[in-house]
Amino acid sequence: QRWGSSLIYFLWNLLLIGPRVAVLALFSSVLPGFIALHLVLLWFAFFVWAWRQKTDFMDSAEGEWLYRSTVGLIWYFSWFNVAEGRTRGRSLIYHSFITVDGVVLLVTWWFYRDPVGTESYSLVLLLALPLTYLLGLLLKAFYYCCFHPKLWRPPDRQSRLPDDLPDADVTLRDFSLQDQTPSSQLLNKR
Repeated sequence: QRWGSSLIYFLWNLLLIGPRVAVLALFSSVLPGFIALHLVLLWFAFFVWAWRQKTDFMDSAEGEWLYRSTVGLIWYFSWFNVAEGRTRGRSLIYHSFITVDGVVLLVTWWFYRDPVGTESYSLVLLLALPLTYLLGLLLKAFYYCCFHPKLWRPPDRQSRLPDDLPDADVTLRDFSLQDQTPSSQLLNKR
C-alpha cells in the first residue's frame, strides 16, 4: 500500500463519515428527542441486515449476536463488508439507504431550523453536505478501481506451491484470502 492510495482511502472515509456526523448533529439540534429513536431504529435495521447476511466470525452464538450488534452500530456511521461474496451490491444498497436517510434528516433540519439564526450558513450546509458525501463516494469508487491491493496481484502465478507440501510447510501468508491461491509478496499493511 503506497502513500497515495492510503491518502485516497483516508479521504473517502473522511468525506463519507464527516457529512453523516454533520447531518446527525444538525437533526439533533432541532429535534433532540428523536435522535435516540433514529439511532435505535437504524441500528435494529442494520443488525437485522447483518444477521440476514449470515455472518460467522465468532466461536459462539452469543459472540456472533454481539458481533452483529456491533456491526449495526458501526454501520450507523460507516459501511464495511461483513460477508463473503460480491460487496458492490451491498455497498450500493447501504450508500443508497444512507443517502436517503441523510437527505431526510437534512430536509427535516431545514424545515425545523431557526431561519434567522442559521441564515448565514444554512444554504451552504444544505448544498455542501450532500456534495461532500457524493465526492466521498466518487473517491471510494476511484480507490476500488485504481488503488485496491487486490488489483496489484500479478495475474499469472508462475511460482505456485506444490500440491503435496505438508501442512507445516505452508503458512497463511502463502495464500490469498480471496481465492485460496498462492499470493504475491504485495501485502496490505493496513
